[in-house]
Amino acid sequence: MNATFRCVLSTVESDSHLWNLVYLQKLLEEHGAEVRNLGTCTPVQSVAEAIRADRPDLLVVSSVNGHGFHGAQVLLSALRERGLEVPCAIGGKLTTAVSDDDRVRRALLELGYTDVFLGDDAIDRFRGFLRFGMAQGFSAWRADRAVITPWDSENAESREVF
Repeated sequence: MNATFRCVLSTVESDSHLWNLVYLQKLLEEHGAEVRNLGTCTPVQSVAEAIRADRPDLLVVSSVNGHGFHGAQVLLSALRERGLEVPCAIGGKLTTAVSDDDRVRRALLELGYTDVFLGDDAIDRFRGFLRFGMAQGFSAWRADRAVITPWDSENAESREVF
């Protein structure tokens, strides 16, 4: 299969897990991606250099150690500070409590991630994202609204979250 889009794949600096990256690389390749896998514990500078050099159509970030939320914020903020704009999807296990998933998803979407894939249906939704991106471009994707849980609802009416 000929590659139809270029993708940089990484973790955050705190995540040393490899199998999630192997799985995602194969999944991305099955969907037509030419993948540059940056490996585990990926320094922000390495991600920035890969984006600058490769000009990918998509950055995919995966973290499964339960501590990826902070690293995800640091990574995207650093890329923006360097003027590097690329559609960016993130997923996996970003916190140690599933009850935080909605809050984390909302925060990362507000920060500028194209979409955040968490929970039992994450892979199915990610496959849909890939199909859409191949057909219409990843920048055209509009994530489903982030859930605002009752315990996070204070001042929720004043912000629009996508």
